[in-house]
Amino acid sequence: MATIRLGGLASGIDTDSVVKELMSARRQPLTKLNQQKIKLEWQQELYREINIKLVDLRNNKLSNYRMNSTLNTLASTVTGNTSAVTTKATSSAVSGSMSIEVHSLATAASRVSTTGIGTNVDTNKSLAELGLAASADATISFTINDSETITVSGSDKLSDVISKINSTSGANVAAYFDSASGKLSLTSKTTGDASTVSIGGTNADFFDQFNLGAVVPGDDADVTINGIRTNRASNTFTENGVQITLNAASNGVASTVTTKMDTSKFVELVKSYITAYNDILDTINSKINEKKSYSYAPLTEEQKEEMTEEEIELWEKKAKQGLLRNDTVLSTLVNNMRIGTISDVEIGGEKVNITSLGITTGEWGERGKLKLDENALIAALEEDPEKVIAFFSQETTETDPVKAKSATNPDSGLFNRMYNELMTALDSLAEKAGTSRFSTSTTEAFNPSSLIGTQILDIDRRIARLEDRLLDIENNYYKQFAAMESAINSMNAQSSSLFG
Repeated sequence: MATIRLGGLASGIDTDSVVKELMSARRQPLTKLNQQKIKLEWQQELYREINIKLVDLRNNKLSNYRMNSTLNTLASTVTGNTSAVTTKATSSAVSGSMSIEVHSLATAASRVSTTGIGTNVDTNKSLAELGLAASADATISFTINDSETITVSGSDKLSDVISKINSTSGANVAAYFDSASGKLSLTSKTTGDASTVSIGGTNADFFDQFNLGAVVPGDDADVTINGIRTNRASNTFTENGVQITLNAASNGVASTVTTKMDTSKFVELVKSYITAYNDILDTINSKINEKKSYSYAPLTEEQKEEMTEEEIELWEKKAKQGLLRNDTVLSTLVNNMRIGTISDVEIGGEKVNITSLGITTGEWGERGKLKLDENALIAALEEDPEKVIAFFSQETTETDPVKAKSATNPDSGLFNRMYNELMTALDSLAEKAGTSRFSTSTTEAFNPSSLIGTQILDIDRRIARLEDRLLDIENNYYKQFAAMESAINSMNAQSSSLFG
């Protein structure tokens, strides 16, 4: 039951002010609990900022970077006759060269009108209006290359009929009508000896009105590859993992296709990794080495009311300093990232160090940040690309799961080491701060069963109990003042009766 609170009507005492003063000291433990809770919540947010960077590097970058197919960035170039052939290296390409001479291109089968249905034909007119159907109600059905039946009506525009043929995938032809000459052509979408253009179905005689000539058969491409003369059904085909497109006859001048490591792509990938690595190192080092500002505690609501937004922001910036100082999870991560980076990787019995690839750590004051000598990395790639790729992507053969995930596992490539180490850190952060192992969201709720989460829940319970006790104490004060006011009223009444 709520206590009735009356002001000092009889005594003239400002009861509310007095009670507020009396409660101020009583509320100090509550203020400290709220400040502890705020600090824990700030810690969670700081952990999440770092966690997001770890998730991004591991799940959005390293998960792809550590794949051999990603690092094996081969490129094909054409010299000699550069107009006859164009190429593109696929993920299965192998280093080497090919000589290609194009004698003739692959062609597609076709049928073309020998005479037109008129000149300057309006393709927006219906088949009936053009005299290609008996009436607007007429139904015309046919097949092309044994496709599904194509059905049109006499009311359909000629342009729509052409579009319908082209959109029927099973027909496998490109239909073209030249309105100026009134001629129609049907060309197979595939090339080579096997390509064809056949017309069937109930109303196949419909095409007779376009005076289509006989089928002109398609031909295979005639090429010589590395001295061997051969045929290809298409002008685009793949050899040794290289996609080759024939554009024109070579006319006696061969094209030389050279496939080798695309060092520029590889360098950009490594630079991207180093940028993310250094950013994480900077962020963590700034937090674990940040000095605490002991004189700045989280502000109470009453204190905030007396300050400007800018003052509050500056104060809280100071109050957040050092909250992650010497944090064991983050310190362990930084240490393992640095050790994992500088430790040798054993490749085919040879120990390879990152410094041999032009990647070094900075001065002591830079706390392990990586620097890249692009020319040195390119030189290493050109000398032995397989070894460089293995240094970053080699998968361990270690069967012990603990050793396999170790930052110093000797036969684990650098990207795999970091991939595993970041997962260990993400697990630790999830257990401690309740952060996500997979999300980069800045608003995702923290797991309440984490270490900090349970601490916050415990503080919430303590705050609730303390608030109940403080309410009882405050009500008692008001009861005491109410009793005093009542006594004074009684005394005043007696005095009035005696002297009245």
